[in-house]
Amino acid sequence: MKKERILRDHHGFIIYSEEDWTLLKNKRVRAIELLKMFTKEGFNPFIYGSIARGNIHENSDIDIIFLNQVPSFQIEFILNKHGYKNYFREIIMATPLDSIKLYIYLSELESITIPLSKLDKNILEFYDFGGKINLSQLNSDLRVAGIDKRLVLIKPNPEGHEEISIIGNELRAAKEVGISIDTLKERKKVLLRREKYGKTGVFLKKQLQINETTEEALKNLAHKKSIVRKKLFKI
Repeated sequence: MKKERILRDHHGFIIYSEEDWTLLKNKRVRAIELLKMFTKEGFNPFIYGSIARGNIHENSDIDIIFLNQVPSFQIEFILNKHGYKNYFREIIMATPLDSIKLYIYLSELESITIPLSKLDKNILEFYDFGGKINLSQLNSDLRVAGIDKRLVLIKPNPEGHEEISIIGNELRAAKEVGISIDTLKERKKVLLRREKYGKTGVFLKKQLQINETTEEALKNLAHKKSIVRKKLFKI
């Protein structure tokens, strides 16, 4: 997949074709199917990113996030109950300041993120930065504003969406997506650094074996790494 270029001094209107609307509908139908599995069991996950905003393409990911700590074994039990068996799992801590998360990859384009340690305000706002919606909002065909990897604010409208570079428009963009200006500036810094130096590796990554439970893997990581212990027992 080609690298997305940061856009500066950019403003335009994108009109969706019939094919665009059909693709978005199909992606959202699939997203609804996935979210329903969990909402029926009392959970409230979100879809975040381009599916929430509406500016999708054929290879757009369907990314699910749980914003509260939930027992990972319950999520896996639900997946197994619905016939999902051969999924890939890994525990990731992107930076020493980040939370610990479990990523479950159902396919190349479908993933579920479960926090294994508390999500602080900045991390929670990361998902508002890109745009997020829950099942009820999906069912009502809501599209929300969000900022993509080009540092472009996507503002949905009935014909498609408006695009505005957030560079030089930081205050407006933060207000549009409902996050603090500090979170927006930090995310902007990360993406500008990635543009200059390329994507860097993550601080911690642990691939889980087929028969290994998340709890076992997390316990072993905590035994070996003090930073993991501190995150897990942070109040």
